[in-house]
Amino acid sequence: MRKLDPCQPLSRTVPETARFHLEAAISQLEEQRNGAAPAVHQARKHLKRVRALIRLVEHADPKHLKPVRRALSEAARGLSEVRDATALVECADGLSSYLEGRQAGDMAPRLKEAVERRRDLLALEAPTLARLASPVIEACSKAIADIAKASFGKHDEAAGTLAEGRGRNHRRARATLEDCHHGGHPEAFHDLRKCAQATVFQAAFLSEAWPFAMAAEAAEAKSLTDILGHEHDIEVLNILLHSEPHLFGGIADRDRLAELLMERRAALRHDAMTIAARVYPEGGRRESRRMAALWALAAKKK
Repeated sequence: MRKLDPCQPLSRTVPETARFHLEAAISQLEEQRNGAAPAVHQARKHLKRVRALIRLVEHADPKHLKPVRRALSEAARGLSEVRDATALVECADGLSSYLEGRQAGDMAPRLKEAVERRRDLLALEAPTLARLASPVIEACSKAIADIAKASFGKHDEAAGTLAEGRGRNHRRARATLEDCHHGGHPEAFHDLRKCAQATVFQAAFLSEAWPFAMAAEAAEAKSLTDILGHEHDIEVLNILLHSEPHLFGGIADRDRLAELLMERRAALRHDAMTIAARVYPEGGRRESRRMAALWALAAKKK
């Protein structure tokens, strides 16, 4: 993964890093070397990296950078159904051992068959990947040009700019974690996952200044995103269970499956909030100041 260079001004290293990932996304969608589904998955990851990068510096020029981030998010939304249907199949696979442990192993094959059938039906009805990819490629090309035109402040302000960007994500995550503790609406957990994904990518971008700490933070934030991704897939499965019940057998089986899904979701949410409390402790300002100092030091050492 491309990293930010402490020796370069943000006006150079940010556009170069964004261009690297945006061109990689375009390449994935155009070439599809390993098939359509892997290409979509990899392209979406590159777009998420760029959005996380923009969040690090967006406050330096919100007038120009916020519309770019939102445009990339909107463009990527068109690819989500392709990936989401596949993710549900993977989720059903992952639930097999859990269902067996709850003496409901006979439900696992039927669950997987149901989501596979739905995935295949969606694939028949969906626009071709070429049609879905075209606006994404266009948005990526425009973003490359727009990011290059943005203002990132003076070179000697770079450390503070990056520290503030990290701090904003930390504060957003803390607020979202509070929402998760008080009510537990699915959207709150989804937002917490977005913050954790941003943390993973931002830690990698900044790792030149603080390699070991950033690697450790990225690893723990990645475990949080994995748990919350599974939690989100279970929530989608539960919605599907109630909106398309004919896919899941008789009433008794559906009721039992719904009960087990909610039980599993509750366990995942508990684990996620435990990890999130470590990744996003109270009083993150000291860590932000340390990050700023280390970035400034790295810029002088190279």
